[in-house]
Amino acid sequence: MRQVFLEKGAIAVKEVCQPSLDEHSVLVSVHYSCISAGTESATIAGASQNPLFNNIPIKVKKVLASLAKNGVQGTRALIKGRLAGNIQALGYSCSGRVIAVGSKIRRFKVGDYVACAGAGLASHADIVAVPENLVVLVEKDVLREVSMTTIGSIALQGLRRADVRLGETVCVLGLGLLGQITVQLAKLSGCRVIGSDIMQNRLDTAKDLGADAVYHAVDDDLEKEVNRLTQYHGVDCTIIAAASKSDVLVQQAMTITRKKGKVVVVGDVGLKLQRDPFYKKEIDFLISCSYGPGRYDSEYENQGIDYPYQYVRWTENRNMQAFADLLKQKKLKTELLMKNIPIADATRGYDMVKNKEAFAVVLDYLPKEEELYQPAQVIESFDLDLPVTFTPAARDIRVGFVGVGGFAQAKLMPVVSKIGAVKINAIVDSDITSAIKVSRACGARKVLIRDHELFSEDLVDAVVIASPHKYHCEQIMRALTHGKAVFVEKPMVTDFKQLDVLSGFLRAHPDAPFCVDYNRSFAPFMQKIKREVEKRKSPLSVHYRMNAGLISKNHWVQTDVGAGRIIGEACHIFDLFCYLTEAEPVSVSVETVRPAHDNVFPTDNFSAQISFSDGSICTLLYTALGHDASGKERMEVFYDSKSIIMDDYRTLKGYGLTPGFDEQTLTQDKGHQALLHRFFSSVRSGGPAPINFDRLNTVAELTLTIDQLACQGGGTYDFA
Repeated sequence: MRQVFLEKGAIAVKEVCQPSLDEHSVLVSVHYSCISAGTESATIAGASQNPLFNNIPIKVKKVLASLAKNGVQGTRALIKGRLAGNIQALGYSCSGRVIAVGSKIRRFKVGDYVACAGAGLASHADIVAVPENLVVLVEKDVLREVSMTTIGSIALQGLRRADVRLGETVCVLGLGLLGQITVQLAKLSGCRVIGSDIMQNRLDTAKDLGADAVYHAVDDDLEKEVNRLTQYHGVDCTIIAAASKSDVLVQQAMTITRKKGKVVVVGDVGLKLQRDPFYKKEIDFLISCSYGPGRYDSEYENQGIDYPYQYVRWTENRNMQAFADLLKQKKLKTELLMKNIPIADATRGYDMVKNKEAFAVVLDYLPKEEELYQPAQVIESFDLDLPVTFTPAARDIRVGFVGVGGFAQAKLMPVVSKIGAVKINAIVDSDITSAIKVSRACGARKVLIRDHELFSEDLVDAVVIASPHKYHCEQIMRALTHGKAVFVEKPMVTDFKQLDVLSGFLRAHPDAPFCVDYNRSFAPFMQKIKREVEKRKSPLSVHYRMNAGLISKNHWVQTDVGAGRIIGEACHIFDLFCYLTEAEPVSVSVETVRPAHDNVFPTDNFSAQISFSDGSICTLLYTALGHDASGKERMEVFYDSKSIIMDDYRTLKGYGLTPGFDEQTLTQDKGHQALLHRFFSSVRSGGPAPINFDRLNTVAELTLTIDQLACQGGGTYDFA
């Protein structure tokens, strides 16, 4: 399909894969998409500047933080990805016809005509996948006009923030597309409307669309004219719909607004306020947030959780619907604001906007063949008796990455790319822009959106899965049943049902080249500790503290997609305990914090004590409440009148051991490199996997059990 990108400052129409459809989204065949003269022009202007020389102090701070977290190699990879991937998807307002709906969608059906919103979602593309709260039903006969619904809802939200009343006087500063719509909405609200801009054609258009008076921002004395019109009271409300880095517009708004009036900022303007007019007039200064309540709330936008109508009358979705209804009722005039061009001429469309030849340019995708959505063939259940052959690679191992977020880019890809006779050949990510960027940085030949497509042709021998945790098990099974070797960034499962399926397959195929990224046991410090504790006579007493750092409840890791931090991260340490003891868990006891507020999660703040069959006890204290300067990970091991302390994989000290045991390093090594090398070596030779199946299964069961106990506030469990 066709999609418009900004690449190295130039507009490019590229052929890319169709977007994937999740359970909360609808798939839309786009008929029209609207280029906004404001937001998109600012995006292009920003891209034309050399990003290397913007915000230098902030960039230095980010690089230093990355060096501390990811090391030199990981930081270099992230920077390389940013520099190589100077590409951005454009568009955030479109309209078209629904061709598929997610499993949890109830408001839409195939064949509905809709308007869509959202940067990175409602793009300039033949097909878009948009969450349902950013989609509204429309009539086919206004499909072209409603392609500007996103911009209209922004204008409508600005007017709602102003809370204008019948008979009041409103001044709109900036008469671009947003301002022209605001003028009409204010008139529909029963207000007297004044418009101001620096371009005469915009003033003329505003007058044609109903403005009671218009003034040139430079040639006319706006303050004097407003005083004359309002008997020297000033306007009741000033709405700033312009885009300017200058603070002049804000000061001008304060000057022309009456005492105890309102100034509402809708556009992107400088916000340095002079105190006197603001203070003496007691003006209410308000910011209008995009489309309305719900914007930037991931639960609302991505999971379809609506705000109650009784308490939030106008959400972003209800604003979108209201604007679309006004277009349907012919209460807004758009013919003076929109110009059509075909999608193939997108570059010319952006030139028209840049040269101010149009308020908005509508990209026309018609005529087009009606797309038929063909869902990927997903195997809902796997036949464990199905013969699967795993053949050692007789050539360079071709690797496909499924999911290329920050961890994959900083930790996994730099290591894989340096392993001899291993080549990253394909990238799969639901974000096509991110996938293109990363593919260029690593030299991958193929870019895909859906992991199902990875196996439709002979592209890879091995798969590295680094997608959100919820999808790991299904993706593992698809890869394994296609005979591919699999390395999965932990966890391998997020519930017991998944564990039953995957365990069943691995028991039936004990030769499967499969590994989970439990890297801690492959760290040089841990290898050194293991060599010492193997000589022990007594059980081990191990205490591990992980100062994990606070993440918000809206972070994806805290949702069902991430499955929480016990399943997503603490599993590392449970595997380490099994590795050091070489014993089976016998029982586990879990205690959690009992917070008074919901920003502190029990699954982020817990203590788990595990008893092992050899008599060892291992405790993990996991907390999100500490200060990051105290270090993230510390382990203390006690046995045979000896003690070992490992601090953040930087220092290692033994008590009762030979002096040569102690070690200190400036570079953290948590074992990623050693584990990945072992994995690809086993893939090549057909030898045993780096971590045996029994240990993987034990760690998964232990992790899921501890997660359940923590979710219920603590408790104990004895393993039969």
